[in-house]
Amino acid sequence: MNFLKTPLALRLAALLLPALVGACTAAPARQDGDAGLAPCIDALRQRLDEHPQVQPRTFEQYTRTAQDLRPVIEAATAAQPEFQVPIWDYLTRRVDPERIADGRALLAGQAAALAAIEKRHGVDPATVVAVFGIETDYGRVQGRYPVVDATLSRACLNLGSAERRRNFFSALWLLQEGHVQPESFLGSWAGAFGQTQFMPATFVAYMDAAAEGASKVDIIGSTPDALATTARYLSGLNWRSGLPWGVEVKLPDAALERFNAQESGHRCLERGQPEGPCRSLAQWAADGVRRADGGPLLGENGAPGWEPGLRTALLMPAGSDGPAWLVTPNYQAIWRYNRADAYGLAIGLLSDALRGLPPPRKAWPTDDPLLPRRELRELQALLLSRGHCEVQPDGRDGPRTAAAIRAEERRLELPETGRSGTRILARLKAQGPEEGAAQGACGAAAVPGAAGPASAPR
Repeated sequence: MNFLKTPLALRLAALLLPALVGACTAAPARQDGDAGLAPCIDALRQRLDEHPQVQPRTFEQYTRTAQDLRPVIEAATAAQPEFQVPIWDYLTRRVDPERIADGRALLAGQAAALAAIEKRHGVDPATVVAVFGIETDYGRVQGRYPVVDATLSRACLNLGSAERRRNFFSALWLLQEGHVQPESFLGSWAGAFGQTQFMPATFVAYMDAAAEGASKVDIIGSTPDALATTARYLSGLNWRSGLPWGVEVKLPDAALERFNAQESGHRCLERGQPEGPCRSLAQWAADGVRRADGGPLLGENGAPGWEPGLRTALLMPAGSDGPAWLVTPNYQAIWRYNRADAYGLAIGLLSDALRGLPPPRKAWPTDDPLLPRRELRELQALLLSRGHCEVQPDGRDGPRTAAAIRAEERRLELPETGRSGTRILARLKAQGPEEGAAQGACGAAAVPGAAGPASAPR
């Protein structure tokens, strides 16, 4: 039977329902690769009958050498950029000219596959490509941790979580059935893998091959498969074809504080949630809300489903000092991919840019905007020319780049921030050659990777 053509409900049942499998297979003596995981591995071994799709020998094979990633996971969880950096900094690095240009090139190169995917799942190409761009920078940063080790370690941090156990056993099944290969089954610290970063259990539920009749789905090496699976997942999250994710709006001054305090939020768009701050477009229009360009909220806009009765929510991630959007249920679908507004907005704004739409009209509340990657490389080259030989102009922030910036800020008698913003770049560019060369040039002395590692995907 072709597993991919099996209805989703039957597929999930086959993976999750108990059955008597492997009863005659004796478990070998424990040879756990990391003694700290041994009690947890023993506990998970006792749950094998809850996941009969995984053979005992598969469990033993891949837990025998598993490494304990719990310290890595705990540190990474506390430092997730979606929640730790200002949203405007997060967006600057992810919705920048390079990612937009790369995304447009991908839209052209994968046009046929994306058209077929949209026909099958109803998700537009720009949105699917934006997910790809935000998740892994179009496949450049897919993660470096063995997925089995990551999902095992996360399960061991909370053995009571059925979701975490399911991801671990799904990772084992994917290896067992040959959907992935051990040497390339690498991902983030959380266990997400592939070009668009799927957790193993989610991938099992939504795997979709771009080629009709394919027996395997490869989201690690096949861009069309990754895009198709992403679209199928968004469709499963109740994506509505043709509906924009949101629109930037301008609120009347008299209502700004009230809306900011009481109305911002979008969880009310989920099924079964109370009305809360969600209102129809007609209600927002009656309250004086207009588009950011000054146009009326309702009217001819060429967007199917953008109707007076459509329930939307107000999103003001920086409060009344920053931009505001009315977001639709499609934003909620994007948000559920990673459950962070910084992430959801990055995908929405990148997809808009890929369609040729302008960036947000209202500025973010910062007097020192973060540099996009191209300008960051320019700053790093200037730091190199001033003798900071540990910095590499690779467009990545890191502790050595920050230390070099602080040194220059001290020399210029500026507050020491280490921030790679427009202010320090302007000051260094304005200096004369004799000032800039005070410490000597580094030439070829730069150390590769000195600016710090790229941010790993979630």
